[in-house]
Amino acid sequence: MAEGLKSVDEWFENLDQSKETKTKLHFYFHDVATGENPTMYKVAQSEITDTSPTSFGLIDMIDNLLTVGPEPDSGVMGRAQGTIGFADLNKTAIQMGLNFLFTEGEYKGSTISVLGRNAVTEKVRELPIVGGTGVFRMARGVVVTSTYSFDSTTGNGVMEYTMYVTHY
Repeated sequence: MAEGLKSVDEWFENLDQSKETKTKLHFYFHDVATGENPTMYKVAQSEITDTSPTSFGLIDMIDNLLTVGPEPDSGVMGRAQGTIGFADLNKTAIQMGLNFLFTEGEYKGSTISVLGRNAVTEKVRELPIVGGTGVFRMARGVVVTSTYSFDSTTGNGVMEYTMYVTHY
């Protein structure tokens, strides 16, 4: 722990000499609600969730696979981990608090944090990048996401993500 703290402290002390970097990332996010190995689980719900047309009050914990292509075996990039909560009484929209953990390649061990509203029925959505770790320390930026595929029977889906990240 002390060694990691020293490394971050040294980085911070030299931050004014650091150059801002822009990175564009593209990947697919796999929501698996059913089947043998689901990656999202209900952890809470409100008294009206079962009768709400928008699933208001439902909160899920996720640990979703991130891949290079839309197929689950297309090459792993990492995991999206955190909570999503259905937060709109009138439209299907979720509040997302997720960490995107990169487990492979040049960003291995780094994270990008996303916190915002995702109106999942809209064709294209924007979400804010609010932070990061490792390569993405002090990250900020925007995520553009859309639904690549969704099975309304199983609740399983694949989302396409593009992240525009500014970091040091």
